[in-house]
Amino acid sequence: MDEVSITDLYHIKSLSQPWAAGPLTFFVENDLSQENNDYTANIYSIDQHHHVKQYTNEGLNLQPLVVDDYLYFRKQDENQHFQLMKMPINGGVAEQVTTGDSIGQVKLAPDKQALFFKTVQTPVKNDDELTTRHVDKVQNRADGIGWIPTDNHYDLVRFDLKSQTATTIWTGTEDFSLEDISPDQNQVLFLAAEHPDWTSKFDESLAVYLYDIDKQEKIWLTKSFPDGVFSDAHFSPNGQQVTVIGSDYSHYSATVNQLYLYDLTDMHVQNITGNDDLDVGYEHSIGSDMIQNRSGISGTWFTNSQYLFQAYDHGHSQLHIWDGEKTTLVTDDLRDIVDFTVNDTQEVVMVTSSTERPAELKILNLLTGQETSLYNPNQEYEQGHTYAQVSSFYYPSTDEKVQLQGWFTKAQGTNDKAPLILYIHGGPHAAYGDTFFHEFQALAAKGFHVVYFNPRGSTSYGEAFATDVMGHYGENDYDDVMAGLDYTLDHFDGINKDKIFIAGGSYGGFLSAWTISHTNRFQAAIVQRPAIDWIGLYTNSDIGVPFVEQEMGMDLYRDEGAAQYYWEKSPLSHANKVKTPVRIQHGELDRRCPVSQSEALFLAIKSTGTDSDYIRYPKSYHGLSRNGIPSLRVQRIEDIVEWFNRYI
Repeated sequence: MDEVSITDLYHIKSLSQPWAAGPLTFFVENDLSQENNDYTANIYSIDQHHHVKQYTNEGLNLQPLVVDDYLYFRKQDENQHFQLMKMPINGGVAEQVTTGDSIGQVKLAPDKQALFFKTVQTPVKNDDELTTRHVDKVQNRADGIGWIPTDNHYDLVRFDLKSQTATTIWTGTEDFSLEDISPDQNQVLFLAAEHPDWTSKFDESLAVYLYDIDKQEKIWLTKSFPDGVFSDAHFSPNGQQVTVIGSDYSHYSATVNQLYLYDLTDMHVQNITGNDDLDVGYEHSIGSDMIQNRSGISGTWFTNSQYLFQAYDHGHSQLHIWDGEKTTLVTDDLRDIVDFTVNDTQEVVMVTSSTERPAELKILNLLTGQETSLYNPNQEYEQGHTYAQVSSFYYPSTDEKVQLQGWFTKAQGTNDKAPLILYIHGGPHAAYGDTFFHEFQALAAKGFHVVYFNPRGSTSYGEAFATDVMGHYGENDYDDVMAGLDYTLDHFDGINKDKIFIAGGSYGGFLSAWTISHTNRFQAAIVQRPAIDWIGLYTNSDIGVPFVEQEMGMDLYRDEGAAQYYWEKSPLSHANKVKTPVRIQHGELDRRCPVSQSEALFLAIKSTGTDSDYIRYPKSYHGLSRNGIPSLRVQRIEDIVEWFNRYI
């Protein structure tokens, strides 16, 4: 049996966006094309006899939904625009329904008589390289995008399925996210920024709005949470209630997301979950490098008094049902529920991922609790490959205040003691968890153990746990990863204790750089897209001002002593003490942690004579390791292996 190679990134598939249509379940199978150096997403269906049918075979094909005998979906065209397609489910050629402007989220009206979707009109780019850019907003860039568009137009369109005609409901210059349609098709729920007109400060809000089509009236539904950030909004089957998932953002991105219920008759709002330890929805998802095109829909109504929703707890997914009075835990297995929907018999159709199973389509019977596997896209691959063993464990913090969680991926292909890589996640308000990680599997196949933890500051352990790092970077979080390393060395066999390495990206880049400037325990380090200088990040990152102010606990200009505190908490201020050989990796288009952060770190370390180098990856944003150009994702891991092998 072969192990997972670095280039198996091209061969391991993931699933997303399930859609139940009678006896058929449709879904998207995601893949990476080595030939085209790009991503693909194709639509399949499977019946109750496990017969699989493929409907598309190239490019990006997303959001399958079925009405009568037709499959509708979005397909990316040669201009990188998405168009609405229509295809007979029993066979036939796909027909392009729309042309021109790119189609965004598509929603099926409850009566199945119409589709609603967003279109994006983008002006033709001026190819003149000498064209100047006039910037008048401080919030002007976004990682993964570049310059935020200022001249796009966004339309909400209703497409009548019987007449096959489209009607524009509204057009505007502000972006929005379409969430749901009322049963009578007269009301629309959408998400949008509260203050798009702000020019001198950042607006990180994402409010829920209700638009009445007949009255042409917009209602700010979440007005009682003026700084709130929300991700989901859904009408009840009778249209009288709305569920909303999000938070008041009182603790910035460390705030736990809750499930709220709005009664549209009197606009009364109720916090359904009311639990600061349970993180509802997908906004604080656990980290993985295999998930593509997740729908992001975190909940769905069964009846007017039953709502099914997803939440994260201690590094894994749960499903809960609210019955109008209380919430009940439905499933608590150690895995990530990547996507889910409900079929006609009120069974849950879900895509799952676990540490040793990249993807699987399953059906969960809510009455019996029984699960049935429908489809494994990697079944053939797994017949010839074996995954590295992954173990989850808990250990006490040094101050004995909390229990911390970690995972150990065992090295393959050797009976000797293997080197160990300590890996630190980004965020800091993010989390590792019980899900598949190709990179860690590939490193294990190269003969490295990999251990990773969720130190204080991570999500899925409650709000107090997540906020612990704020204003205290490099304190408990540093102690937590070092305590985890000590626990690993004491409790896992087969580790070469003289060959210990460290790696991390983004916040993990901060903490790995901070660590090697405070200890010489590691034989080599990989620092990726790091936050190195808080003053520089405040002024240059796409989220710099609000992020650094909240995470450092003071504002650079408003609070006395902030500049000195920022500098003391910056790994750059300690870089002259680094003796650990370090390789720095950074995407050249990164707007979150700009390349200037790595430039400064490399200069500071290299000037001391410590062995170091610096690799820049072209055409790559902050998310290179998750959704970057496939060949560069492969190259990045090969660069990690090559560097650590120098010091074995």
